[in-house]
Amino acid sequence: MAEVRAYFQVAYKRFGDNIPKVIDADFVRAIDSSDDGLDVALMSMDLSTEKCMEYLQEPRSVIQERTKLAGKKQRLEAAQLKLDRSSPKPPSSLILPNTFTIMVKKNSKKNNTSWWSDRNRETAETAVPEAPEVHTAGTWQGSLALKIPAKPPGPDTEKIPLSPAPEPPVSDPYSVPSTPRAPSLRAPTPELYPEYDSESPRSASPRMEPGPGGDRPTAAEEPRMGDYFTKRRELLDILKKLHSTGIQNELDLPQIVVIGSQSVGKSSLIESMSGLTLPRDSGTCTRCPMECRLQYGQAWSCKISLRFHVDRTGRPLATMREVPFGSTLYNAEDVEKMLRRAQRAILRPELDPTLFIDDSDLHVFGVPLTFSGNCVCIQVEGPNVPDLYFYDLPGIIANVGDGGNEADIKLVEDLAKSYIKRPNCIVLLVISCETDFENQGAGRLVLKDPALRKRTIGVLTKVDRIEFGGASKWVRMLRGEDQPLLHGWYCVKQRDLVQLQEGVTWEEARSFETEFFQTTSPWADLDASQRARLGSQKLADRLGSILSNLVSQELPGIRKTVNVELSKVNKRLSELAPPTISDPRKVVITLIRDFTKKLSKHVEGIPPMVNPADPTDTTATGLLHNLNEAYERFRVKLHKTAPQFRPWSTTSNVDSQTQKRLLDTAKQDDDAVGLGKTNSLHADEVMDLAKRSRTRELPGNYPFSVKERLILESVNQWSDLAQECFAEVKDIVVRHIIRIVDEHFKGYNNGGLKEAVSKITSEQIVKCTALTKKKIEGLYQSERSPYTQNEQYFLSYKAKMLNRYKSIYQELEGKTNLVTALRGYNPSNQYSINTNQWSYLNQAIANLQAFGITVSAEDLITLLPQHDTSQALDIMAEVRAYFQVGYKRFGDNVPKQIDADFVRGIDSSEDGLDVALMSMDLSTEKCLEYLQEPVTVIRERSDLTSKKKRLQSAQSKLDRYYRG
Repeated sequence: MAEVRAYFQVAYKRFGDNIPKVIDADFVRAIDSSDDGLDVALMSMDLSTEKCMEYLQEPRSVIQERTKLAGKKQRLEAAQLKLDRSSPKPPSSLILPNTFTIMVKKNSKKNNTSWWSDRNRETAETAVPEAPEVHTAGTWQGSLALKIPAKPPGPDTEKIPLSPAPEPPVSDPYSVPSTPRAPSLRAPTPELYPEYDSESPRSASPRMEPGPGGDRPTAAEEPRMGDYFTKRRELLDILKKLHSTGIQNELDLPQIVVIGSQSVGKSSLIESMSGLTLPRDSGTCTRCPMECRLQYGQAWSCKISLRFHVDRTGRPLATMREVPFGSTLYNAEDVEKMLRRAQRAILRPELDPTLFIDDSDLHVFGVPLTFSGNCVCIQVEGPNVPDLYFYDLPGIIANVGDGGNEADIKLVEDLAKSYIKRPNCIVLLVISCETDFENQGAGRLVLKDPALRKRTIGVLTKVDRIEFGGASKWVRMLRGEDQPLLHGWYCVKQRDLVQLQEGVTWEEARSFETEFFQTTSPWADLDASQRARLGSQKLADRLGSILSNLVSQELPGIRKTVNVELSKVNKRLSELAPPTISDPRKVVITLIRDFTKKLSKHVEGIPPMVNPADPTDTTATGLLHNLNEAYERFRVKLHKTAPQFRPWSTTSNVDSQTQKRLLDTAKQDDDAVGLGKTNSLHADEVMDLAKRSRTRELPGNYPFSVKERLILESVNQWSDLAQECFAEVKDIVVRHIIRIVDEHFKGYNNGGLKEAVSKITSEQIVKCTALTKKKIEGLYQSERSPYTQNEQYFLSYKAKMLNRYKSIYQELEGKTNLVTALRGYNPSNQYSINTNQWSYLNQAIANLQAFGITVSAEDLITLLPQHDTSQALDIMAEVRAYFQVGYKRFGDNVPKQIDADFVRGIDSSEDGLDVALMSMDLSTEKCLEYLQEPVTVIRERSDLTSKKKRLQSAQSKLDRYYRG
């Protein structure tokens, strides 16, 4: 531990110095190095006079701002000149020290007063001391300059608001934070500019011109709102550009998604906000996502494109492609026809989209998809078009018609879930008032999730079709009393069937919608806060504000994520860079050599990992450790084949408890006694076998075949156990080698190198297996002929077992006390047994020692009177002693043979695996084939390259946006 910790201290200090040093030398200083630095690179630019003039052009934003300021200056100068000519001097003025100026505009006809602070029109409260009366008689309109002390208001001073009291603010988690995280987007403050507050009833102010997508400022108000709308368009434009790169598959880009059940009026709602006419059918008319990019412009135009990012089966494409569909449209009546054809092209991704552009009869042979995840993109600009960016998804369907595919129900629902699950997705939930809310699947899909409620805006459509007396439940939803949403509910009314047939324009429809909500109960009876949520123009304004604010809030994080992801992709691509191979034979031979060296190390034994993640992985836990465990299991199974002798007669009345105690006595240091599968034999049974086996032996002698027969009762079980042990070892070794091959040649599977090495390795394993099995069988056959030169161990173990067997027999014959005394005798403790017995034993053992005979008290058990089974006990002790010798020998020889002929044999120095692998075809051409990259690597590099292009495109667009 100390040595490892000391080396870490050295290494981390060295590495901690080297990294900053390399970064400083090769990056920081290298950017501006004297040899090939930035100054040298910049000199390669085109520095001709014409190009330099082009470089020095002013930014477009500066030119636009100068133009706007010039126009504003002209209008202000004209207004100033008119006021100077027409306005009389103010009736009175009051000048006070230490003040700032407030302009007071008085109109006696309407008898109202507005206070405007010259501090950027921000809301303020100013302490105004009691001042002389300001004369307001007549119809005078002009300016009165008051100098008021700028001191904090006291308890006796009056607080004068500099603007009308604002409506209570609506809680909005997508509002821009006070500390800008991106180029600031701040809508004109509703408290100061109530006419621009989409949530306020003042939005109908005559200063705003109505349009199909929402109120717009009048010419007089345009300069004041110009910066706001410009910034909002810029944010929505960068959002559109990011979506066009296909980066939404990797990043959670802000987006609005319109979802609703089938035939709830989604298309009509989009038409009312955009002024477009979308395809209509009696059933499902939207069969793929539709990206709608709406933007204010001087002239109306529409561009349609197709974005393909999944194949026909729904799998992501390696490269997203977006292709224009037809030319730019300048007539809104052509949009419906082109959208219908564009959707047909999306549903036939295998065909060239241009086939559908002039398909006047909309007929192309083939089977189209019923739904697709690819997208039709619409970009609309116009003077009456709101700044919006959203996706319209196919309506949620509850069933399919005859011949329809039931899988489409889940397909459409999964498509909706894939969009709305993203945290930066704002859900526009469309609910029809013509159908019970509970029967609309889109509502259940969204409102059952509390997280989705926080980023969902609800829209109630077809409010003119509510049954008599049924409006109350929808009004409760609008008020937030039922199914509350953080962003609330809105109500809209689209053109009805009669208006569609009469060709009512969207401008006229907007007026009809406004009139409907102003004159129809219960909508006309709502208070101001609820009326602010009635109408398509209110909805469009609110959506544009929420989306642009969300983009402004998330853009810095998106930019950071793009940079981080790009760095990861570049790092991985560098790891997957195709190798440069000058000598393929050398590379292949080196790979094979390193493989055999690695295998040799594992065979010899390497330290295991401290805490292996996979306990079954022998490359982590250690090959030899696993083999030793297998050998130990073999030894235990072998030991259990010991002869199960019972040193008493079958006629002896020995209860189970006494039998267990006697066997425990016989065991002592040998746990195999009384265990195993070998049949148990009693002393009289062994004696009977010995007598029946006699041939021409002299009296008192018994043939060796008796003992041999009893020995083979155990040995005959050893062959299967040895083969089981080898099978287990072989399985461990083979799995270990497969892991090493897979790891070492994981990058060379495609060219056949891994397969060739695996084949030769398998052949080597088969050869070693056959040899090892043959050797194991030879060991087993040798054990079938009892023989040993281990005389000392055999005789000592026989004497020990004979003594135990006799003591058990004597105990059962009634000499329990004497046997107990002999066993319990302790020469140093006279109280260990009966005092007289202890004295006699002490004297007997001492007398024997005087004759040079060293014995223990327990040895004297053999001096007890003989009995007719004494020969049987001698046979049992000799057989048991030979088993002990034989099982230990066989238990060592089998693992040793397996290790020598199989484990080490696979990689032996004479004809091992390294020699066998050299028999491979190692020609230059074959080695080049071996080194082909895997398909998975090629596919991963291709996917990463495509992802890199998307990330670089997004990074470039974000950098240009932040540069301005």
